[in-house]
Amino acid sequence: MANIKLTIEYAGTPYSGWQYQKDEKTVQGEIEKAIFKFSGEKKTIQGAGRTDAGVHALAQCANFNLDKKFTDYQILNGLNFHLGNEKIKISKVENVSEDFNARFSKNKKTYCYQVYNTPSPSVLEGDYSIHVKQNLDIDAMNEAIVYFKGKHDFSSFRGRGCQAKSPIKSVEFTSIETSNDKITFIFQAQSFLYQQIRIMVGTLLEIGLNNKDPSWIKELLALKNRVLAGPTMPPRGLILKEITY
Repeated sequence: MANIKLTIEYAGTPYSGWQYQKDEKTVQGEIEKAIFKFSGEKKTIQGAGRTDAGVHALAQCANFNLDKKFTDYQILNGLNFHLGNEKIKISKVENVSEDFNARFSKNKKTYCYQVYNTPSPSVLEGDYSIHVKQNLDIDAMNEAIVYFKGKHDFSSFRGRGCQAKSPIKSVEFTSIETSNDKITFIFQAQSFLYQQIRIMVGTLLEIGLNNKDPSWIKELLALKNRVLAGPTMPPRGLILKEITY
């Protein structure tokens, strides 16, 4: 029996998130169908994290045990063939040690959220970013995003329905990158609360629009009240960029 690690790229728009749901189309569900069609084995894959409906990934990770023996190349091509026209592709297959678990092995997740900042929306960028036509104050947002770094109670940035036992998370890295009309917010941590990144970006955009001062982030962390923070941004701008072990 081999423990197989998959690196997966997908566009989240057609799916009801990563996690298998009986009556919904999900990324996990489609990959498990492809594994069965390829190998004849019914398997449940273990994902590194659950992306919500509409969220994309460049490098989601998952693992599963495969009884039959195949080369990595055969698995890669076989799964991609059976995924067909789905907006899901396996970008890498690795045979890993039996104790590796995509979810529970120590890892860091890097997410980015893309904003297209121009008077006119973009047809090509529209599925993978949100459009803001007003000018955004990059300097103010750069000053504000630093407040998210470190270990904090993120109750003000916790979505309703979050099942995490604690609102305390440690954000290890934050950054804002700009390229032409695109603004990309980058966050790295071992884990995030439900909708945390989308709420943090919504709050940063309020600062970018000069509706709030950068120090507002510090106040919100202290107040621990979701109602006071910015809006939850749409899922289409959020991309799981990388997972490191």
